[in-house]
Amino acid sequence: MKTYKVRFTRKVYDQIESIATYITSINTIESSIRYVNSLIDEILTLSYCADIIPKLQWKTPQVVYPNTKRLLVKKGKLTVFFVTYQNYVLIYDIVPSSLVTEESNFTP
Repeated sequence: MKTYKVRFTRKVYDQIESIATYITSINTIESSIRYVNSLIDEILTLSYCADIIPKLQWKTPQVVYPNTKRLLVKKGKLTVFFVTYQNYVLIYDIVPSSLVTEESNFTP
């Protein structure tokens, strides 16, 4: 089985920080840390399962990255967009799943 190194874009780091800040504003910092750690743990599962996730057939994300895939995390509440390249998984966007449609335009 192929394994990948998971990499995040600067945009994704900023998005994770925004999520943590929001959770801290409505709950405790400990809750925020637990949530973000579990989010990252779910994303890191792509290091061994990225191959089994099919490419999106949507046209819009394909314009950004030709082989875009998505992973639903946090019980489907967030969508993680990523691509695989050689030995890497590049995470380039995290979006609330309720905002994701075929016409959505998510850019790196």
